[in-house]
Amino acid sequence: PHAASPRERIVSNLSSDRTRTMVSSRTEHTPLLKEEAPASSAGRAVRWAAAAAVGSLALFAAVSVGQMAPGAALWAHPGAALGASEDSLAAAESHRRTAAANEAESTQTARNMRDAKEMADAVLAEAEAEAERLAKLAAQKRKDFEIAKAETVEDSEEATSGIQALEDDAMAKDAELTSRTTAYEATRAAYANSTAAIVTLGEELKKATAAKDAASAVHDKDLATATTAKQTADDLSKQANALNAKTQADPKTGEVTAEEAKKRAEEVAAAAGKAKAAEIVAARAEKKAADSADAVAHEELLVKTATEALDAEKSRNKRLAVASTQAEQDMIQQSHQTSLARVAAADAKSTAETGFYNSSSVQSEMEDAAKKAEEDAALAANVAATRAAEAKKADVVAKAAEDAAAVAQSQLALAESEVKVEQFKIAAEKNMIEAKEK
Repeated sequence: PHAASPRERIVSNLSSDRTRTMVSSRTEHTPLLKEEAPASSAGRAVRWAAAAAVGSLALFAAVSVGQMAPGAALWAHPGAALGASEDSLAAAESHRRTAAANEAESTQTARNMRDAKEMADAVLAEAEAEAERLAKLAAQKRKDFEIAKAETVEDSEEATSGIQALEDDAMAKDAELTSRTTAYEATRAAYANSTAAIVTLGEELKKATAAKDAASAVHDKDLATATTAKQTADDLSKQANALNAKTQADPKTGEVTAEEAKKRAEEVAAAAGKAKAAEIVAARAEKKAADSADAVAHEELLVKTATEALDAEKSRNKRLAVASTQAEQDMIQQSHQTSLARVAAADAKSTAETGFYNSSSVQSEMEDAAKKAEEDAALAANVAATRAAEAKKADVVAKAAEDAAAVAQSQLALAESEVKVEQFKIAAEKNMIEAKEK
């Protein structure tokens, strides 16, 4: 092995850098030509142009170094020079293969971009024609709507004449119906409340009567008890008085012993105490009977009040029944008259407004059609503007792709020239070896 010459080191370094640039450009940044977007193609074209510039500089450096190599070195060491030239040829052929691949790919990309530009131009022409057609259609629809709008105004003026008096009459009768309906509802509610009050007052009368009867039963029992207690008290009082008089009038009084006299006095006192106790019980019984008599009187007053209230409500209920019937009849009659007025007004209005409704419907349809046509036209204009921008962008991308293809072709020519130079050098070195051997 021999030390690499300056030319070989330069060619090797530049070739290695260019190879890495080309491989990176092809494998890491660009998809297949037929599938990539125009924006990506533009970027690839720029990258290929840069790579071609680097390759051209490498080839220029290699050729310049080769031209500076002195012939004396080749003559002094023809074998070593031949080996170095063969290595240089291999590197040059590798560069040529890479350049050929890049040139084929860039040429195909340029062709694809031209096709894309032609397609974009065709789509743009179609979009512009459609936008123009829809704009004319929208203008015609707007004109039709304005005509329909004017006709609707005329029909509206015709529809409002001749029906105002009928509508006013119908509204007046409707107001009267509302008044009579309100009066009937109030009378009917009062009659219903009165009917319910009769039931309630009847129940209250029953309760009051039952309470009076219960109080009367209690009073009768208390009165009987008081009468019995009074009779008992009177009998015991008479007996006590008789015993006292008899004891005092007894001839033995004053002649009996002290113990017997004391005993006779105790008997008189016991009879008097018993009579007094009976009088107290009788007085209490009479008081209770008097209280129960007051309770009976109170309950009788409640029964009287409940009876009078029930009778008054029944009388009022009869009057309310008559008033409710009359109010209902008035409401029915007014409802009939109001219905006739409403039908007459509605029929007149329907007849008068038929034309207006038809023209209004036509106007609405025309307005919707005009708005829809204008929306379609605006959308088509936006689409055409978008297609114009796309066509412009496709033109830029196509030109960039063509420039990149031209650069790649130049790079391929340079690489082929480099191969030829190396081939000539090898031939020259072989001739020197043969000459030296002779």
